[in-house]
Amino acid sequence: MFPYLRSQRVNLQLLQETAARELLQHLDSIEGSKIIVLDESMVGHLELVTKPEMFTDRGIKLAALKPEARTPKDVQNIIYIVHTQVKLMDQLATHLKDNNQQGRQYYIFFVPRRSCLCIKHLENLDVINAFTHIYELTWNFFPLDSDVVSMEMPNAYRDVSIDGDTTALFQASIGLVQLQRLYGRIPKIYGKGVMAQFVWDHAKQLAIDEKSLYNGDKGAIDQLILLDRGIDLLSPLATQLTYEGLIDEFYGIHHNKLTLPAEHFPAYIISGGSTAGSEDPERLVGDKDRKTIFLHSGKPLYAELRNKNFNEVRILLARKVKDIQAQMNVNRQEQTVQEIKSFVDRLPQLMEEKKETSVHTAIAGLIDERINVYSFSDDLAAEQEFMICADIDRSSAYIEDQIARRAELRNVLRLICLQCAAASGFKERVLNTYKRELAQVYGLEVLLTISHLEKAGLLRTQTESRAYAVLRKTLHLTVDDSVEINPKDISYVHSFYAPLTARLVEHSLKPLGWQTLKSQINNLPGPTFEDFQVQLIGIGGRHAVGATPSETSLMHAKRVVLVFFVGGCTFAEIAALRFLAAQEDNNVEFVIATTKVINKHSFLDSLMSS
Repeated sequence: MFPYLRSQRVNLQLLQETAARELLQHLDSIEGSKIIVLDESMVGHLELVTKPEMFTDRGIKLAALKPEARTPKDVQNIIYIVHTQVKLMDQLATHLKDNNQQGRQYYIFFVPRRSCLCIKHLENLDVINAFTHIYELTWNFFPLDSDVVSMEMPNAYRDVSIDGDTTALFQASIGLVQLQRLYGRIPKIYGKGVMAQFVWDHAKQLAIDEKSLYNGDKGAIDQLILLDRGIDLLSPLATQLTYEGLIDEFYGIHHNKLTLPAEHFPAYIISGGSTAGSEDPERLVGDKDRKTIFLHSGKPLYAELRNKNFNEVRILLARKVKDIQAQMNVNRQEQTVQEIKSFVDRLPQLMEEKKETSVHTAIAGLIDERINVYSFSDDLAAEQEFMICADIDRSSAYIEDQIARRAELRNVLRLICLQCAAASGFKERVLNTYKRELAQVYGLEVLLTISHLEKAGLLRTQTESRAYAVLRKTLHLTVDDSVEINPKDISYVHSFYAPLTARLVEHSLKPLGWQTLKSQINNLPGPTFEDFQVQLIGIGGRHAVGATPSETSLMHAKRVVLVFFVGGCTFAEIAALRFLAAQEDNNVEFVIATTKVINKHSFLDSLMSS
């Protein structure tokens, strides 16, 4: 259904097909005409596991969960597919009462599992008895690409660190068990951080309880690395400089889609329709003034551009335009009939390439406009000063100037938190200075937001440990001569700074890598742990004396490492891991799991909300 999810070792299309099959089995068990009512965020999630054709072929209608929505009278079954959130139960109850009809059946499909709190709330609203059946859709991970899965929980870090709600961690544990049920048992586990330890402890216990999984053979994944977002709070606050990262920060990528005003794109792209054989052509969604662009590895040009530093993207796009023009402008009169026929055969593909290039040239132009302003370069310069630990023990003149100008509060707080992360905590005098200035300019209500950031660990006072300053040198987190075009190091994703999480993964790939790292990362928050689930085969679990030919062939296969970011990760971190996987010497293939793909804006928004 989604060919771009396929890969050689860990085929994530299997995860998508399992989710779609689970939904279909429930739907097919319900007789009569049906309409599916979805909460707002579920609309995008449903598109990650199935296509609209699956419903239209079965005569099933889709509708949004809105108070004013009315269901056609001839519909016999209303099926609510909703996330397990108490706040949604009020909307659901209102919709049910407004569409109540004699002889009609009602169902709830909770994602990813039913909740006692939700059930109790429906009882209090006096609607629980109206439901014929309550199902669960165990969609713990949604596949975004051939190497990325997401729980799609944007508030996971906030829920745990500020509200003390560990639901996301329990769900992550169940998700890990589900992945092992599909792809086999993971023999080696390494991790860092309190949340990472919590997830693994519960996942391990669940696997033990599930006897068949506990006794299973080693599967397609060789190693699991669990990383708590709290061990590296600088990376999600830093400005990403990859193409995909910048798109996400400026315009937002949601469920593999980007939506922009149609006026930015040539008219032939907007009205062009689909190309023969295209899997999911760009189309206008909602109204004629908006254009939706699909962004995933099924789009060859985007797959080539997304992980590049934006300065290289400019060059690649210019080269692509020149190449297409050269192919289109060849003098056909000098060609043989066979050469002309070959060109005609290639023409649909060439036109699709031209269309894709036009789309990304337009997007790159929009990004150019955003980054070629003084505020962007000034913020970036301030970030890089903090990253090299310059004047981090005093209040920043640049930040104080931003406060005096009453700049956007979110960006001011981001820079303060970034400085705090680089300083491994502020001196109390510096933190109090910032608090006082913020309250004077933005009002006393900002103190509640500051309290949230303190609970989340983004603002704190200094201890004896200067973890970042030490690791910056020992792990080479900042690279003065970082190369952005044809880079040799992962620091290109920020043009200067290598994400700490990605650097830890890079070092773990070396012989005795994790053993060496353990002593270096002790000053980071939370425990450092490792575990082994099955007996390894020979050295490294890949080859033993007397092994069969099939076992011997595994020696030359790439290691498959599942890296799970508990609390969210950025597209820059994903690009860094993809860069490491592309280096032949590493002989590794990554599968990246996260609670949510985040950026500096969405991460802070989740923490600042009341």
